Amino acid sequence: MFFPSNLTKKMKRKDKVYSKLKVLTESIDIHKFKFNGEKIGFDAEFIGNAVRVNRNNTSTELNRLVKEGKILKIKGKPVLYLEKSSIENKLKRRIENNIYESYEEFLKLLNMHNKRQEILDSELSFQSDVNLISTFENSSIKSALDTIIGAEDSLKLQIDQAKAAIIYPPHGLHTLLTGPTGVGKSMFAEAMYKYAIQIGKLPQNAPLVVFNCADYAENPQLLLSHLFGHTKGAFTGADKEKNGIINQANGGILFLDEVHRLPPEGQEMLFLLMDKGIYRRMGEEENIHKAQILIIAATTEEPQKVILHTFLRRIPVIIKLPPLSERTLKERMMLICRFFYEESERVKVPIKVSKEILKALMLYDCPGNIGQLKSDIQLICARAFLDHINHKNNIVEVKLSHISNIIREGLFKIDKKRAEIVRGFNLIGGEDLVFDAHKVSLSDNFYGQLLVDDYRTREDFYALIQNSWNEFSKKGLSNSEIKERMDRQIQEYFNNYLNKFKRQEKDENDLLSKVVSPKVLAIVEEIFSDLQNSIVDPLNHKVIYGLALHVETLLERLKIGTIISHPDKKSIIKEHPAEYKLACQIKEKLELKLNINIPEDEAAYIAMFLYAVKPEKNKGTIGVLVLAHGPSTATSMVRVTNSLLGVDYAHAIDMPLDEKVDVALEKAIEKVKIINKGKGVLLMVDMGSLVTFGEVITERTGIDTRTVEMVSTPMVIEATRKALIPSMNLDMLVEDVVNLSPLIGKRHDLINFEAISNKGERFFEGILIDTLDKTLTFLNPKKAYKSLKSTLEKILEALSLPLDKEINVKFILHCACMLERVIKGEALPYKKLDSLIKENLSLFNIIKKHFKPLGEIFGVSIPDTELAYVLEIFEAHFNTLVNVK
Repeated sequence: MFFPSNLTKKMKRKDKVYSKLKVLTESIDIHKFKFNGEKIGFDAEFIGNAVRVNRNNTSTELNRLVKEGKILKIKGKPVLYLEKSSIENKLKRRIENNIYESYEEFLKLLNMHNKRQEILDSELSFQSDVNLISTFENSSIKSALDTIIGAEDSLKLQIDQAKAAIIYPPHGLHTLLTGPTGVGKSMFAEAMYKYAIQIGKLPQNAPLVVFNCADYAENPQLLLSHLFGHTKGAFTGADKEKNGIINQANGGILFLDEVHRLPPEGQEMLFLLMDKGIYRRMGEEENIHKAQILIIAATTEEPQKVILHTFLRRIPVIIKLPPLSERTLKERMMLICRFFYEESERVKVPIKVSKEILKALMLYDCPGNIGQLKSDIQLICARAFLDHINHKNNIVEVKLSHISNIIREGLFKIDKKRAEIVRGFNLIGGEDLVFDAHKVSLSDNFYGQLLVDDYRTREDFYALIQNSWNEFSKKGLSNSEIKERMDRQIQEYFNNYLNKFKRQEKDENDLLSKVVSPKVLAIVEEIFSDLQNSIVDPLNHKVIYGLALHVETLLERLKIGTIISHPDKKSIIKEHPAEYKLACQIKEKLELKLNINIPEDEAAYIAMFLYAVKPEKNKGTIGVLVLAHGPSTATSMVRVTNSLLGVDYAHAIDMPLDEKVDVALEKAIEKVKIINKGKGVLLMVDMGSLVTFGEVITERTGIDTRTVEMVSTPMVIEATRKALIPSMNLDMLVEDVVNLSPLIGKRHDLINFEAISNKGERFFEGILIDTLDKTLTFLNPKKAYKSLKSTLEKILEALSLPLDKEINVKFILHCACMLERVIKGEALPYKKLDSLIKENLSLFNIIKKHFKPLGEIFGVSIPDTELAYVLEIFEAHFNTLVNVK
């Protein structure tokens, strides 16, 4: 009987201990223990006194309750206990652990609750922020972050990180910007500040305080004084109290540049500010000041090596800004244009810049990144402005002589980047650019002139259909004629932008990620997977990507409320029933998966897309064969064409000047037999006997041919591009190529020899400029041609000599190459210079006189050694040196 009686007593003692601990735990207000440093919990002695049980027995009962999972045990001195269910109710969550090795471990549990409570407490405020942010992001106004050059490309991730850091409740997240000198960290921080004001996270009068830690790096005491402030007597010379910049930044953003120069004690002093929004001035031990500040720091160093790990842990967002060498050429060109535009605004005078200088700035090594690029452009403009003042011109003209040798070296890298430059920029020929901040906006003028559209369909399918339909209708074309022309346009349109993926197939996922959201791509792929039984012709992944691009454009149009209507929906339904049926199915699935309503006319657009990319069966393609005199003329044009279009489609036959016509004809016949795929061959020739090859080839082989003469590289590019269109035929192709320009070519069966004679000079000029374009590395061929021809005419006029084509060709080709040599600092020597000048002094002086303005145009001084070779051209051409009186 003794054992049960004793057990009953023990059970009662344990219950008394448990009951008292429960009451004590329920009396605790967890929120009061957030920052004041007090510990919550009760030790065995305190509980034993409350229930009148000695400490050892109380401890025994408490340990039994811990094992039963009814109470929590927090080890330390003293050991503390809490009733578990009461704590769970206060924290509104289940607790898994019953024993905590230290009070710090238990605090993690409380901190999780406190953070959750903060979020709950700020829920209404946060929802208001979300609504405000959503309203701003969906408006047509671009934010300060979105206007940064590269926001849609190489800085897309960084912009998203910055927005998240500003938006995060309740007051944003401290951020560290990293990257080498000159990448734009200060500008990026300022854009984050402006964004915070734009979306309402900061009031309009919120301060942005900039502090460069490097300014006081040699005097840590002074640095900390500037940062935190100090009390009177805090250090020698502190004769009065002073507030620091943290006080100035209260309620706004503090930008700490070169933060790695902040000494460790300074970083530690910021801990309290970052954790609890409080700080002490130097010399204070008890006083505490409050400040609500978002810190944006910046460093050029590797953060882990120069910043305390305890400081880094308090900065949740680290944004790495790339160097200029990792930015796209498009972004670099936009930066260059912006800086010239800003200089025009500064000097209040238009600034004229040649495309050669733009190329040099785009390609030279710029280790100082954006900062150096801006400084270099300012120096160039300063030099040009000095000339402007001296010559009293109406415009500041930037010449090659104004750029440094380092920048000039960028011109020598053009060959490595030629394909990318041709694809991305309109820098071949054309006029120089004039930056005038007081007349034309930057985006409206220069970006449009210089930049070629990217992989988006933003100049979009809808506009193509609507604009073309209206244009053809105004011309009075019948519906059938309109339909035929539009079919060709649409096929060409999609053929072109799908081929862009083909050119860079290994990077197509990167390209897509810039213009199509992963969600849209996944939905389109899923739709085609669901409808695979309804699709007669298998669609490759590029077609799926193409439709994803189209859907992305559709969503944008719906988002901004653009009305979608098709000008000829009935014809689409009638003539392409299979594609329209599939388009309706795609439309329905898009509506379901994206939870949107899509206008009925959109099905007609999707049907046109499906028809345009539908593979043509058994129709073949048109062959393109280029024939030209010279050892590599045709091959050169074809190589450029195939490279730019990313195909191996056009073919070439070079006809050396000493080759017999019948040999060249046999080569052409064999080549036509090989490249004919059922739709005939287009012969593109330069002149002479090659013009007649087409008729002979057709007569001997039965293969249909057409001939276009006066061939040039732009013609070959256009012909090859259009020959790839499935519905194209020979006559349509010839018409399109001839219509490209009235001067670039004529169909042989329509040729007008009188017209050719009248236009001979212009044709000859075009051929010579085209040759210069292939020969020169960086000079603008049109500018070089016009300047050199003018110089030649003046020299011949002074010599009373006629201008003929032979001297024209020799002089211009030689002198254009000579100009590039001089610009590069590679002028040729001339062994017997003194004797040549002495014997032909009058002629030499005439040449030198007229080459001086030419040198000024290109910003160089042409040495006598090079002028000696020019003199030899006249000697060789006219057989004997001219005696000038």
